[in-house]
Amino acid sequence: MKRRAFFQYSGLVAAGAALLGGPAAGQQAPPAPKAQAKLPPPVNPFQQEGNWYKAALHVHTKTSDGDVDVATRLAQYRSAGFHVVAVTDHWKTNDLTPFAGDGFLAINSMEAHPLTGTGAPAHHFVCLDVPHPFELAKELPAQQLLDTVKRAGGKVVYAHPYWTAHSIEEMQEVSGYVAVEVYNGHCDLASAKGFSRVHIDQLLNKGLYVGLTAVDDIHKSAWMGQGWTMIRAKGLNKADIMEAFGKGSFYASCGPTIVDFRVENGTVSLKASPVMRIRFLYNGSGGGRLFQAESGKTLTEARWKLAGGRKPAKWVRAEVVDKDGKHAWTNPLMCA
Repeated sequence: MKRRAFFQYSGLVAAGAALLGGPAAGQQAPPAPKAQAKLPPPVNPFQQEGNWYKAALHVHTKTSDGDVDVATRLAQYRSAGFHVVAVTDHWKTNDLTPFAGDGFLAINSMEAHPLTGTGAPAHHFVCLDVPHPFELAKELPAQQLLDTVKRAGGKVVYAHPYWTAHSIEEMQEVSGYVAVEVYNGHCDLASAKGFSRVHIDQLLNKGLYVGLTAVDDIHKSAWMGQGWTMIRAKGLNKADIMEAFGKGSFYASCGPTIVDFRVENGTVSLKASPVMRIRFLYNGSGGGRLFQAESGKTLTEARWKLAGGRKPAKWVRAEVVDKDGKHAWTNPLMCA
């Protein structure tokens, strides 16, 4: 479903509600503000056992609105060096059993977009590791839909909140998603709304410790390889990959490699492939520190003694940017 359709639909819903003095038929009443159920903070993937696996976690095919069929799409990603691909067609799963093999894992998944409670454009949930066949009732309230995915063994990522014009209040209508897309390549190339890092910082400031993924959200083959998620897992099988993802053992990238990230004795440190900028960000007003490479040089590491002023650091995450403007992001680490 396209963005324009969401806004047209939400406008009709709002108009109908105004005329009738209440929510439109089938629309949830706006919920009272509530805090999202808190999940455990992500683990530090750089201190976990295992290997790194390159994952595409938001992928479309002709089963919904992609430009090629499942076999072609998976072959594209396999040829590009990806180890894990989650095929996430809108409201539909695919039979991926013919495509598994040594060094490659295809995971049945789905993208669903239930209504918000406020009349804003629909939530978009990337529902990873669901059975095939698997169906979700489109009229289900968002929280019930998310809970249905979890009961089926799946894990949910909140997709591109900047592109769908969502506020943190709308993101807190639902609980239980383990990550948020910090970068979405399709949203970036199509409408320059691919980055959702501010939404993530606001969630973290509320004590909602989500992970960060980067994805292609591929519909056009020419736009493949804009963003990916590096998962640190014991092995390249569904059980190990999904266990690692559920714990937060991953980082997001559009190019740079993050080699290490940790907090020890009140100091945060990072090592990466050569980059131009390293940013440490933490909770609170003005919370963070920027390290900028000198002209003609690059950075491969940075260390910073976390400030303990009026707003002691509760969490810290890092971003790096290379000479081509490509980013990579760590998940947050707890400072206490």
